[in-house]
Amino acid sequence: MNEEVFKESPLLTVRVATVAGIVVIAVEGEIDVDTADEVLDAVRHAFETAGPALIADLTEVSFFGSTGISTLISAHEHADELGKKLHVVAPQRAVRRPLQVTGVADVLALHDSVEEALSALKPVPSE
Repeated sequence: MNEEVFKESPLLTVRVATVAGIVVIAVEGEIDVDTADEVLDAVRHAFETAGPALIADLTEVSFFGSTGISTLISAHEHADELGKKLHVVAPQRAVRRPLQVTGVADVLALHDSVEEALSALKPVPSE
């Protein structure tokens, strides 16, 4: 797995890696008004090199409010425009609950782990 730091600041670190041929963006810290653009920049940049899908790993996100929700909606819309899929890893309540309450969880492909997201992206062999 090759990993590079895309953006690092006191509030946010965004790492980009390729796992099993899929680009994974791991976000650590706070997604708020001050950091949302950095997350979206990373997503847009990753979609340039990603195959048909991208995984956004929010496991280490410590703050996630309305701006975080808007950021994921924008990322999802960008994926649709490109004909690609966005899978989101959000195992903790601090991220998943706001997505559920607002109904955004019904639109996104949510997973509890990167491994689960990777499994969802594997083609099912035809019988």
